[in-house]
Amino acid sequence: VLITRRLHIGNIIAMSTTSTTTHEVQLAIYDLSMGMARGLSAQILGPQHTVEIIPHTAIIAYGKEYYFGQGIEWCSPHEFRATRGIHPIDIQPLGHTACTEQQFEDWCRAQAANGSFGMQSYDFFHRNCNNFSEEAARQGLRLLKGVPQWILDLPQKFLKSPMGMAVRPMLEQMQITNTAPTNVPSGGAGPTRASQPPASSPSVATPVANPWANIPAAKSTASAQPSSLPKQTSRATPLLDKQTALLSTDTGVVKICIDRLKPDQEHNEYLSK
Repeated sequence: VLITRRLHIGNIIAMSTTSTTTHEVQLAIYDLSMGMARGLSAQILGPQHTVEIIPHTAIIAYGKEYYFGQGIEWCSPHEFRATRGIHPIDIQPLGHTACTEQQFEDWCRAQAANGSFGMQSYDFFHRNCNNFSEEAARQGLRLLKGVPQWILDLPQKFLKSPMGMAVRPMLEQMQITNTAPTNVPSGGAGPTRASQPPASSPSVATPVANPWANIPAAKSTASAQPSSLPKQTSRATPLLDKQTALLSTDTGVVKICIDRLKPDQEHNEYLSK
């Protein structure tokens, strides 16, 4: 009996430990070149430095898509794909995490606050969307699998090519904050950014003073100065005036329409001139 009870208690403990909630995590891989990278890269970079795709990656977890653009952002996968007009060419499973949604988003906010992946941190070659997905998977979600190594090595592969070495100084000078290729003009609700504080109870906005409110209106001089222009009289426009009949409820409108569809002899002579 004692052994049976111990076994029963052991099963309960085992069931309680295995029932810990976990969340599936996936890696979405996009091709920003829409299939054109292979052919163009062979011509521009040379056949030894051909790249298959221009990759953008994002983390899919908790029903959201997390990515690095104007800082760390997240929204529904459908919203991201609809606003960018792109769809993943591959979705790879990364495993399951015990991190809660709140814990992961707190990690994202910490990365934005310390400058690791802030709104001013984007770099084409060293700190891009793929670097974020890698760190988010391994550090934020504590998974053993991250972004494929060939994706992480792609910037250096480009920079080692003859063309990459030639244009690297120019590209580094051209690099401007918030130039992630997946950025879109802001509008509407948009994605949530890690730089934004967590949602809380709505507060009453303080009204902003209107700087133009107390400017006195300019006095009109039209009445003070007599007009030297001759007074114009309105002239009738028979054609336009007759069009108003179309808005009338008078049944005589039907006859007007028929007359226009079938002009009489007098109108025909006038139109033939």
